[in-house]
Amino acid sequence: MKSYKFKKSRIAITLIAVSLIVCMLTVLLAGCNKAEVGVTPIDVFFVGNMQKDVTDTSSLVKEGKEIVEVDEMLETEGWTLESNPYEVIAGIYALAVTNYNNVNRSLYYIMTDASVNAFKCSNLMNKDVNVGIRSTYSVISGKNGNFSQTVSGVTILDGLGSAVSSLRSNFGWNTQTYSNSEFSIDKKGFTAGAQFYGAGNNEANATKYIMGAGNPKLDKRTDYSGTLIKPSTGTSKPPVSDREYPWSELDQLDEGTVTIDGTEYYLGSYGAGWATSNYSKTEYFDKEKTSISYDADLDLYTLNITVLPEYADEANDFTKGLLVRDTKDYIALKNAVYTQSTAKIEVYGSGLIKSMQNIDTLESNEKCDLTVAGGIFGSCDEGGRTQNRITRVFSYDEDDCDALKYCALYWPELNSEKTFKKAKIGSVTPLDLSGYADISSYKPQINDLKDKFESLYSYDWSTYKLEN
Repeated sequence: MKSYKFKKSRIAITLIAVSLIVCMLTVLLAGCNKAEVGVTPIDVFFVGNMQKDVTDTSSLVKEGKEIVEVDEMLETEGWTLESNPYEVIAGIYALAVTNYNNVNRSLYYIMTDASVNAFKCSNLMNKDVNVGIRSTYSVISGKNGNFSQTVSGVTILDGLGSAVSSLRSNFGWNTQTYSNSEFSIDKKGFTAGAQFYGAGNNEANATKYIMGAGNPKLDKRTDYSGTLIKPSTGTSKPPVSDREYPWSELDQLDEGTVTIDGTEYYLGSYGAGWATSNYSKTEYFDKEKTSISYDADLDLYTLNITVLPEYADEANDFTKGLLVRDTKDYIALKNAVYTQSTAKIEVYGSGLIKSMQNIDTLESNEKCDLTVAGGIFGSCDEGGRTQNRITRVFSYDEDDCDALKYCALYWPELNSEKTFKKAKIGSVTPLDLSGYADISSYKPQINDLKDKFESLYSYDWSTYKLEN
């Protein structure tokens, strides 16, 4: 997904085929560090003021833009939840996407549990292969710049033989980016196993790290890169849109294609980096499984959406492209189709999105190449499947959206000239992080909204284990 210049490939499933090969060799020669995989507590979704509403949005609006409340949409259209539930659902989703682009600060966290299944694989005695990947991604943007981070790790690696399966906790990847009006700097490193803090392995650290995922040994194997930001020439023009209202059907913003084994898939969004599915058209909804509710105490609308099978590919064309592209280093799905598209979306009456959960399943029954570890495992004679279970949470709080806060916690080296020399960019003043807590002194507070959060998934956070 594309948000604040960051690439979509960091949001969904982080590709690790090269990492698999490297770590296998490393284990043989020296051994990889063992990753910690814990049950991530629900607290990680409610650190600070995450998911809280903004009572006064006046300081939050970009110059020349506006944030439109749900009541304005209802009054303008004459809609009610009882008489026009599906129009209201589609309108609220479109409104939330539009408003998100009109704020001057935001925090966006995502946790993805993905699975890849390959059926009847030749070269593996016709066995099935199962891969599980957990990824956490964050984008923070505000007055002090932008910070993003991805931490991922393999949680399941079955069907490739005991030698490979035993190494699953050693694979992963980490990237970090900070940018402001003067420069952009990146740090990328093979994690030798992402650490997912939780019950049973240092649970106290879970809320100290984004989505409970950390990598304290990143610097031992890290690549840096950077660039100075050139002043804008002002020649670019925004795309032309004929949307009548902020809640009108969303525009489709194409960003290219990806071709897998002769099948072309589309990439893009519907107006915001996280909006790669289109829920702004009522004809897409399975009306027996789609509903809306309103919590007056929180001034919160909850949208429960299931897309009709015959519209699943159309409504999720960009999500489909992402899933296929980001799993191509595990399995090359040919002529894949959607078999499940479900979403649970919370939007405040202010028009600001609070959270979004999705279950997306994509399948192909055609023979596909099994590409784990560079394609050395042959093909899957009966096709394969990939499924994503995604939780996204948002905040608009000024402290939550301070990028320097996250640099101080997870990338404190940005206060040193040495770091910028590694990135091969000069004439940059190191960041002043002296007024922020470091990871040892950081004591995150959890807000009380966690007691009212309902999961779309069939498990609860207190008992779920990644191996399930």
